[in-house]
Amino acid sequence: MRKVCYAILTLVILAGSAYAVAAGPGPGGPGPAGLLGRLLSLNLSDAQKHEVAVILKQNRSAFEAAGRAMHEAFDTMRKIMRTDPGNEQSIRQASRKIAAAGEELAVLRGKVTARVLAVLTPEQRKHWDEGEMSPPPNARGAFHADRELVDDWINTHAGPTN
Repeated sequence: MRKVCYAILTLVILAGSAYAVAAGPGPGGPGPAGLLGRLLSLNLSDAQKHEVAVILKQNRSAFEAAGRAMHEAFDTMRKIMRTDPGNEQSIRQASRKIAAAGEELAVLRGKVTARVLAVLTPEQRKHWDEGEMSPPPNARGAFHADRELVDDWINTHAGPTN
């Protein structure tokens, strides 16, 4: 039973992570790499490129730290699920760390994106808004396909749900 719970949680975490990666921007807007891709489509002037580069440079270490914190929080959760998956208190604590790391990353992304958007002309801003990224349709389908696999496995071994 522990292995089944671990497998289901792992699938949920992986599906959620895959969805987040496939979607491009994370909570609060695109990160530095996604931001750069969107900016390249805006035909920035040399002065705008310089301003944006300075903004990104000023925040590079903060993005790296936030990314490390998120990675460490997920590593902690994986370790708990491998070694002590029945420890509700540890799981809740690890989940709160993941949420806090995600919140910090979202706030940072929001602040940096707001600063970058202030550099854009109204026409570029309109193009930015029109180019808002949405998750690819296959990302949502992959999540549901994984869920169906888990449901099929459960039904095979425990009987159909009522």
